[in-house]
Amino acid sequence: MHWRYDERRAETAHRPRHTGPAAPAAAGLGSLPLAGSKLAALRYRPAGAAAPIAFPVQYARSGDQVFVAAGHPERKRWWRHFRPGSRAELLVGGRWTATEGQLLTGEARVTAAGAYRRRFPRAVLTPETPIVAFPAAPVSPLRGTALARTWFLVVTLAEFFGFAIPAVAGALTANGPAAVSVPALLLAGAAEGAALGGGQALVLRYAVPALTARRWVAATAAAASFAYLVGLAPSTWASALPTWPPLVLWPVAAVLASALLLSIGLAQWLVLRRHLAHSARWIGTTAAAWLLGLAAFLGVTMPLWQPGQSLGTTVLIGVLGGLLMAATTSAVTGAALARLPGLR
Repeated sequence: MHWRYDERRAETAHRPRHTGPAAPAAAGLGSLPLAGSKLAALRYRPAGAAAPIAFPVQYARSGDQVFVAAGHPERKRWWRHFRPGSRAELLVGGRWTATEGQLLTGEARVTAAGAYRRRFPRAVLTPETPIVAFPAAPVSPLRGTALARTWFLVVTLAEFFGFAIPAVAGALTANGPAAVSVPALLLAGAAEGAALGGGQALVLRYAVPALTARRWVAATAAAASFAYLVGLAPSTWASALPTWPPLVLWPVAAVLASALLLSIGLAQWLVLRRHLAHSARWIGTTAAAWLLGLAAFLGVTMPLWQPGQSLGTTVLIGVLGGLLMAATTSAVTGAALARLPGLR
């Protein structure tokens, strides 16, 4: 059974009710067989919406442009989104590609209307009918090996830079009271998370165009600060820990360790799940990546750090360990990201 174009159904597809967790179902439109070669699918995230929406559209092609007209524009909203020019994804020829739509005016609109009438002679186009243009051959979203490689390079640098922030904060507050060092490290952890999330969002922009970078960065920064809070808990309670019985100490340690490792992956998944189905594995992948990254850092720095070393040597060892940690975590998460459904 083929889908057939229905103006009312297309308009219904982008009403506000599709802003909750169920919205990814619309993103699966690409798996539906669109009837004939006159249909494409358009996917974008409306301003203020929590998730992208998708619906079928008729389109006409001319040169390097694809034109989509909004019939009965007074009953539709989607075309208004592209007045200033906005990113979107277009399904043409069975493949989603990243693109940017622009509402046409003047001579550009007249040219597009002519192309649209040639494709659809019976189409009712008035001078007020909105027409949005999309590049016909946009750059394809990052997928597979290219995605993993780009992620590794960009995210390694972002995490390495971010890791330097709490490293400096820790060195400056090492001899200070907990009332000073703990808040400073929590803020530094948030800054590290923002740097990491910013690098990741830069890559995701070309893999999942509808993903909101601001949400991703904010979620990563908040989760990183929480992870630092959990990581600082044992040293903050160090004087009391020896008095805890093992039956209490070990379960608490297990809970804290799990919370530390799962925090960033869980926070990011809450954003990612709105765009990619079956992406819950990202939580476990990120936890494993950080576990391996911390192991790489400690495995290099602990044997090399020795009493009496110069400050320069100590810093150089820390830089090497930080770089290995960043490379390890980005390699693991990049490989896992490229294997998620929809990004292979």
